Amino acid sequence: MNPPNFDSPIQNLRKLTSDLRSPEGCPWDKEQTHLSVIPHLLEETYEVVDTIERGDDNHLKEELGDLLFQITFHSQLAEERGAFSFDDVANDVFQKLVYRHPHVYGNKEGIGTGEQVLTQWDELKQKEKEKKGFVDSDSSILSGIPKALPAIQRSEKIQSKVTKQGFDWPNVKGVFQKFQEEIQELDTELQKQGSLTSKKLPYDERIEDELGDIFFLLVNLSRKLSIDPETCLRRANEKFETRFRVLEGYVAKTGKSMKDHSLEKLDKFWDMAKDNLRKKI
Repeated sequence: MNPPNFDSPIQNLRKLTSDLRSPEGCPWDKEQTHLSVIPHLLEETYEVVDTIERGDDNHLKEELGDLLFQITFHSQLAEERGAFSFDDVANDVFQKLVYRHPHVYGNKEGIGTGEQVLTQWDELKQKEKEKKGFVDSDSSILSGIPKALPAIQRSEKIQSKVTKQGFDWPNVKGVFQKFQEEIQELDTELQKQGSLTSKKLPYDERIEDELGDIFFLLVNLSRKLSIDPETCLRRANEKFETRFRVLEGYVAKTGKSMKDHSLEKLDKFWDMAKDNLRKKI
């Protein structure tokens, strides 16, 4: 079988995907289903995010290609069972985006800010569902938020929805006061375990509930501070990893393993790493 050689790169990719799924194609690809390739779809998505955050255009191009292949693959699976095709996917999103941007492709009056665009987007989205006859038995404003979303992202969407209905603290101070209240409630539950000096406490559902409330409030606080919580946590992870790698370098120079050093000594290495990295900024 010769590789596709059309004038269009998209045509080549679609034909390649079809070839992989053909009787003469790849044994692995022929075994796959929508469900079985979900991990690969998620992995490719996060790899795209990683290259964007690193500002790596060469790898971004590559990772976007990998993500595009995931879309063509799912479209191929759907076409094989007569559900829809890649063209249907492309046309649907084209028509949807034209409809939801009347301020670009229609009446440009009354829309001057990003917030107004988002409000209009939600209104048009609802009208679109009604027009297509999508009747949801769940009348809650929270319906339609995918349960498969990462917890932080889903929490953010939930809070964004209820905020538009006026169910939210009026300012940052209210969230911060509630956060301190929740910290105290967690402390109370921890005290019931007998000690806060234990290295690790046994699982307790009440403690999990209180800790969950704190995570939820942190997402709310992030939103009020105009900070994306997922990006914020990723940056914190990256900062910790960078400092820890420098700390490992200091430990290696001693000729001893990390476990051979006291926590006090490791803390000094940590402070040295922080100072060293600050000088490089």
